[in-house]
Amino acid sequence: MIGKGSEEMFSPEKIPVKGKVIDITVSISSFTPIFPGDPEPSIEKTLTLEKDGCAVSRLIFGSHTGTHVDAPSHVLKGGLPVDSLDIESLMGEAVVLDFSRRGGALTGSILEDVYSKRKVLESSSGVSILLLKTKAPFQKEEYSETLGFLAGKSDPRRELEASPESFAYLDASGAAWIVRNGFKTVGIDSFSLDSLSSESLPAHHTLLSSNVNIVECLDLSSVEAGMYFFLCLPLKIEGCDGAPSRALLISYS
Repeated sequence: MIGKGSEEMFSPEKIPVKGKVIDITVSISSFTPIFPGDPEPSIEKTLTLEKDGCAVSRLIFGSHTGTHVDAPSHVLKGGLPVDSLDIESLMGEAVVLDFSRRGGALTGSILEDVYSKRKVLESSSGVSILLLKTKAPFQKEEYSETLGFLAGKSDPRRELEASPESFAYLDASGAAWIVRNGFKTVGIDSFSLDSLSSESLPAHHTLLSSNVNIVECLDLSSVEAGMYFFLCLPLKIEGCDGAPSRALLISYS
C-alpha cells in the first residue's frame, strides 16, 4: 500500500517547519469564481471604525466557495458532515503530480504511471495525500469561459475553446486507484475532481464512501511537482456538507 493507515496518529514533530511555507488557498472575495448554481459570495461592512469604533463584516458565501473540503454528506445520504471529519487525515506527507499538459480522464493506469516515475517516493512510505495540478486554475480564461457556458452565461455565438471534458478529472478507475493505494486525502486545483459536466459524480461517490477527503479549488499555479508536507483546515461548521479551508504546503528544503 502506498498510503499510510489511519491507525498511525499524526505527530506535530513531523512537520518540517524549517521549509518554505506555500499558501495554496484561493482567497474569498466578491469576485471569487464559483461553480454554476452556487451562492454568490458577498462581503458587506456592517460596522466601521469611523462610525462604530470597530469593523465587522457580514459574510455570505456557499460552503464550497474558494478552496474547500467536500464532506461525505455532500453526495452521500447519511454521510458525515464536515465538522465530524478526522482532521489528522487532512495533514501529512503529500505528493503533487503535474497533469497541466494533459486533459481528459485521469485513469488508474495514468495515475500509476506518473506516480511510479517519481523516484523520490522510493524512500517514502508515508505519503497519504495526493494533489493533482492541472491546466484548470482559476486565472485560465478558457476555464472561466467553460464555467460560464455551464452556467448559461456564456455568449452562445462564441465557440468554446475547451469543452468540460478537456480538463483533467478523475474517472471511476482513477478514484478506485486512490482508494486502493491508501490515500486519505486527494486535492485538485479545479472546481471538481469529476468532469465539470458530470451529474452522477462517480469519483466523489467512490472517494467519499471510502473515507477519502476531497479538497477542491486549490491554487497550485506556482507549485512544482514533488514532495511536501500538507495542512488543510476546514472551518468547523456544524452539520455542513463542506467548508472553505486554509491549505498550506511546506517544502522539505
